[in-house]
Amino acid sequence: MELILSKNYSMEMNTRVVPYLSARKETGLWERIPGKRLYFEHFKADTPKATIVMVHGFSEVIEKFYETAYYFLQEGFHVWLFQQREHGKSFRSTQDPALVNIENYEDLILDLHSFVTGKVKKDPETEKYPLYLFGHSMGGGVSGCYLERYPAVFEKAVLSSPMMEMNSGKIPVWAATAFARFMIRRGKGKEYMPGAAPFSGEPDFANSCSNCKERYDYWFRLQQAHTDYQMCVSGIRTAYEFLKLTKEVTAPENCRKIRTKVLLLQAGKDTMVKPGGQDRFVSQIGSLGKKVVLPEAKHEIYLGQDSDLKVYWQTILEFLA
Repeated sequence: MELILSKNYSMEMNTRVVPYLSARKETGLWERIPGKRLYFEHFKADTPKATIVMVHGFSEVIEKFYETAYYFLQEGFHVWLFQQREHGKSFRSTQDPALVNIENYEDLILDLHSFVTGKVKKDPETEKYPLYLFGHSMGGGVSGCYLERYPAVFEKAVLSSPMMEMNSGKIPVWAATAFARFMIRRGKGKEYMPGAAPFSGEPDFANSCSNCKERYDYWFRLQQAHTDYQMCVSGIRTAYEFLKLTKEVTAPENCRKIRTKVLLLQAGKDTMVKPGGQDRFVSQIGSLGKKVVLPEAKHEIYLGQDSDLKVYWQTILEFLA
């Protein structure tokens, strides 16, 4: 597979990747709950051998994974990109473009199951090929829970920097949980987490989740241009729900239910999630799990430096072969 190199990144995305995807893109809306529509995009490979469902992370949108989708298509994977609730073009319960307001993390898992069983698996092309799952960060945590609850749906899964233990900084998780419960009881679940602020429109590569400036700059320009891309704040209720999700996905009794082969890709310099939850998850699913650490990568491995991406994609494609 030929990677897009960072030195020509913007030009390659605009002249090669986006036109290639646009020629193969189908869009749609899926409803599990009437009135709460979930946006998706579907791309068909020219020479298919498998189908993969991709689930993005917190405050992300489908378009951020176009480079990733392009590589999968090049390798013969039909791609379904699923936009989770409270993000981008999917259902949102708030008018604040910065706020992600998840009232119940269960909805994220049920949304995905409804989409996979009601839409993806009913596609005539999907039935012909193995079905795989890709989840990043929050999407990785949701995907992990999905594999525990519905162990017979996917043959293999790739979890990239999955959210399985929150990084609460200097505040212990128990204290963060207690604070969130207190604020929710006071009816302040939709308020910003302390220290959070709306999208500023000013780049900050040094504190970003990517270690590739060219990829960061390309995506940041898209954020500046599209209000739908400017989610960046967790509500207090959202953070509380994520803490519950990480507890479920790493519980030993849940991990033992998994029947899917799982590749977990861990970023050595991740500041968003802690590695402990990922380590426990992999150890508890036994021979079904494989963990690969990229020591220099930050949270968004898929938008990392060329050297990291080479290892990242070689590992993924060998696992899915």
